[in-house]
Amino acid sequence: MGECAAQVFSNFTSDRFVRLTAKAAADGLSIEGPPGPSRTRVTVTWTYDAAAQTLTIQCIRRPFWPGCGLSIRASQNLIDSCP
Repeated sequence: MGECAAQVFSNFTSDRFVRLTAKAAADGLSIEGPPGPSRTRVTVTWTYDAAAQTLTIQCIRRPFWPGCGLSIRASQNLIDSCP
């Protein structure tokens, strides 16, 4: 299926990105270093800009279900779990 809209998170410090990669790995999602793809049931790309403190995440490939809304909520929940 198609891709979802990119999500941009501001004020995303380097320390927070480290916590995010650890949490994602614990959840079975490999984020080995920016930028890059991660493949589970969906393909997600991310770009972390340490200087601008922004993290951009986009689901670029997914099965018919879950839809973009569910993928976006899952990304938001992951981000929220790493304050």
